[in-house]
Amino acid sequence: MSRSKNDVAYWKYHNPTLPTCVFIHGFTGSHEGFQYIIPELKKYHIIVPDLPGFGESKLGLESFTIDELANSVNNFIRDLQLKEPPYIIGHSMGGLVVASMLAQAPELFNPKAVLVSPVATKVNYLDSRKIGEFLGRLQFYLGKTVPGAGPRLVKSRLISRISTAIILTANQPKLKKQIRDHHFKNLDYISSIDFYYQLHVNINKKGAVDYAPELNKKFTIRIITGDKDNVVPLATEKKLHQALSGSELHIIRGVGHLLHYERPKEVAEAIREFLSR
Repeated sequence: MSRSKNDVAYWKYHNPTLPTCVFIHGFTGSHEGFQYIIPELKKYHIIVPDLPGFGESKLGLESFTIDELANSVNNFIRDLQLKEPPYIIGHSMGGLVVASMLAQAPELFNPKAVLVSPVATKVNYLDSRKIGEFLGRLQFYLGKTVPGAGPRLVKSRLISRISTAIILTANQPKLKKQIRDHHFKNLDYISSIDFYYQLHVNINKKGAVDYAPELNKKFTIRIITGDKDNVVPLATEKKLHQALSGSELHIIRGVGHLLHYERPKEVAEAIREFLSR
């Protein structure tokens, strides 16, 4: 592990002389979410930060929004002083962060980018995601307002187990346990419940599609998603694909939102094939 001057913890893998890929994790996640993909991408130098306020990185943000988070990560990229603009890859909320990063500072990045199950559109009142969005927001709201019981609710392993089971598509007991254990570990990393609450609200008010006008000026994007995703449904990814001129939609069948855990070889191959053209 290394630390930037702004106290962002990050990890480096493979030969530093190779083309660089920077991976951006999702909400409540950390760098460990990509541990199954990284061994499949040995032809790239890979850098994975814990986003500010997640994992082992300090919070250090002026406001708790996607755009502020993206600005902070862009500063992290600048501090790396890479010889060539890196490829950028984001999963879930990380895909939304990446969209904002690219829109804010296009000069920092390679013109090819990859979004894996990104938050593509905002959650509307009649959206199939609305119940989940409401329950998540309520959990974090109670967490920050109810002394004692609130933080325990946010860090509840039972709730984490249930929510993980809802989005899992894998049937292998060993893999399911590994994923649950990763999610349990993320509970110990929670830096500020108020930060999680405000960011959760902001995430659901926008999507990567909102940045399409800026992204279309420079970037070619591959969207990788599973057809069983109930967190960011395939229909929303198709809307993003339509909004991004020249983009590619790569669908992995029979898997949901945790495809980076459940089908890492296929995700890595979809990344590698796109970037190597």
